[in-house]
Amino acid sequence: MSSSGVNLENYHIPLEEIKRATENFSQERCIGGGGFGAVYKGQLWQNRTVAAKRLDQDSYQGDHEFRNELEIVSRFHHENIISFVGYCDENEERIIVYDYAHNGSLDHHLYDRNKMRHITWTQRLRICIGAARGLSYLHSGLGEHNRVIHRDVKSANILLDMNLEAKICDFGLSKLGPRNVPNTEVFTKVAGTQYYLDPAYKECHILRKESDVYSFGVVLFEMLSGTLVYSKMTTNDIRMKPLMTSVREYSLKIDPDIQQISTRSLDTVKTIAYQCIRLDELLRPTMETVVEKLEEAWTFEVGAIEEDNEEAIIEEPEAIIDKAIIKETIWDGFYYQSRTNNRILNSRKSGLDVCLQKLLILCGCGIREWVMSLLENGAK
Repeated sequence: MSSSGVNLENYHIPLEEIKRATENFSQERCIGGGGFGAVYKGQLWQNRTVAAKRLDQDSYQGDHEFRNELEIVSRFHHENIISFVGYCDENEERIIVYDYAHNGSLDHHLYDRNKMRHITWTQRLRICIGAARGLSYLHSGLGEHNRVIHRDVKSANILLDMNLEAKICDFGLSKLGPRNVPNTEVFTKVAGTQYYLDPAYKECHILRKESDVYSFGVVLFEMLSGTLVYSKMTTNDIRMKPLMTSVREYSLKIDPDIQQISTRSLDTVKTIAYQCIRLDELLRPTMETVVEKLEEAWTFEVGAIEEDNEEAIIEEPEAIIDKAIIKETIWDGFYYQSRTNNRILNSRKSGLDVCLQKLLILCGCGIREWVMSLLENGAK
């Protein structure tokens, strides 16, 4: 029984079952790794696809970190935290099993320009909102007396599922502390990842929830620029500089692959990102405030798109249909989710129909019959 009241024995997975699922930890099944060891993709019972995080016996993260992560993740119940499936601690093996995220980690997309250029501004906002909600849950959603400080927030620890929904992962370095203290502080050895690490935490060895806020601010600037924080990029004055140097000098260059963006939406994200990386940690916003501002940016962007659509529908309704199909169907990987009578429908045609139903609302009476004919013909 863990201190959270969860009976961990109910989540124990036999080692043989994990070996079978990962083909005895074959290299072909390895999908990532880090200082802790390697992560393997596998198929468990009922064809459930999982990711098995296997602790390397020579890793700097030992049994303490394994127990710490197990104790923490068993508490979580949130759509933006990667789901805990089970664990194994047999024969000196230390393995934690999570749900598999089909689109991998965010840093892989930031590293690959071909992948990143297909992630629209609205999708980037959705990813950021999801990750921010996950962190807000850690800071204030675990009950009256508990708070988790992640301690290693970075794009590599933000996973993306089939719908590009963000899932916070990797809690080996996380700290559980009291929430009913105005400024929760933990004196600890500095841990985290260079470039994302809060300068105040690095200098004073005092860990606060605001350290997570700083690191998330760095991720926001990665999303704005479309590049990883440790990559050098061309700035507005044409020189190559590290991302955060450009940010501090206010010479950040927005990702040129972002094709459509509302100025109000962009300014809102930039403003909250700069607030997150304030050097005085006590002046940084809470993650709850960050969520609110990102949702505001989303509202501005969606509102701007709808205004553009309304104007263009009168002149070129056919072009707008094509544009909407590209946004809702192609850019989202022919995957659109609609909930009808508590059922989830996933298909290209259902996505197209839902898209056209939205257009029907926007179009008004002027071309209602034309849109209805498209729907009746199966959106061919």
